[in-house]
Amino acid sequence: MENYTFERMKKDLNDGFVLNFDYNNNRYRLFKVNDNCYSQELMTIKEKSPHAVKSLISHKALKEMYPFMSNIEYEP
Repeated sequence: MENYTFERMKKDLNDGFVLNFDYNNNRYRLFKVNDNCYSQELMTIKEKSPHAVKSLISHKALKEMYPFMSNIEYEP
């Protein structure tokens, strides 16, 4: 996935794909809700975790997170 760019990820989300990825030692599911709005769902739920289980993030936040994402996988 070394050639996977932010623009390609944005296109995949626009096309209706759901992405699973690792970020900050947690596994997340991400899909597009509306223009400039994405739903992020925490898949690795730990007993004492300060992370929200579900949250909405903006395009800007997604762009800032992208360099730190790993193990990106698709769901149809």
